[in-house]
Order: sequence, then C-alpha cells, then structure tokens
Amino acid sequence: MIPLVRAAVLLALLALGACAEQRHPLDGYLAQLRPDAPSALPGMAWPAGTLLCPLAPYQSELRGAAPLADRVNAFLKQKRFQGDEGHWSLVVVKPVPAGDAGIEQLVFERGDYDVINDPQLIRRDALAMPAGFAQQACVSVEQARVLATRTPGAGRKVIVFGSA
Repeated sequence: MIPLVRAAVLLALLALGACAEQRHPLDGYLAQLRPDAPSALPGMAWPAGTLLCPLAPYQSELRGAAPLADRVNAFLKQKRFQGDEGHWSLVVVKPVPAGDAGIEQLVFERGDYDVINDPQLIRRDALAMPAGFAQQACVSVEQARVLATRTPGAGRKVIVFGSA
C-alpha cells in the first residue's frame, strides 16, 4: 500500500511540474546578468523597429505625452492593467499602423531583481550608470541594452533598460 501511495504522490508532483508555467527567456536572461556592464538583449524574434517599454512594479501606464505613450496607455487601459508590488512588465510595440494592433504585454514576477525606469529613482538611489549608457522609457530592439547594477546598501540587483 505504501509504495502505491508514494507512486501516486510522485505522479501528482510530476504532473504539477509539467503544468507549471515555463519562464520566459527574457526573464531568465535578466536574472543571470552580472552587475555593472550594459548587455545587449538576446534575440527574441521581434521585428526591426519594435519598441520595448518596461513598466516597473506599481506602474500602470507609460509616462510621457508622446503619441506612443497615448497608444500604449490606451492599450493598458483597455486591458484594465494595474501594476502591483510583485510584478513588472514589458510592453512590446511592433511597427504597425495604429491602435492596439502589434502591442503585447509580457508580465513577469519580480523575482530576485527589480526593474526600474524612473530617472528620479535612479538618481535617488545613486545607481552607477556607465559612460555612454542612457536610460530610456522605451528603446528600439536594435539599440536596446540592459544594465544590471545593485542598489547601495540593499544589495538587490536592479535592471535598467536603455541604449549605449
């Protein structure tokens, strides 16, 4: 009887593992980055001209008054997206004419790193930006770089999207 119960428990655990959501390749890449050097993003098969717009935890809209921000914010509003403590997201805007066509949002668990995109937070936390790296609210895939650094005192890894 005991071996039969063990086998049933093992099968149940295997089934749960098979159903578990796989980690997105971008999430895995960002988690393994070492601090203080801008890195190019790995190929994600996004077409040329695609813009990547990270949203930090608690951020529910793209800041700015540009037409791109209006388009992205309309998309997020339609989805009724609300940023929260445990997640960050990446809005992927592919080059298409108008509306929400070509916009997708990838939502990631916060994990062992934080994504920030607010220049005031970067200055407040005195994050070291290497020469030539510029933080950007949205960056094209052709120019996209990510910087991994650590917050002074907290030691938590921080990811900043930008270009070099």
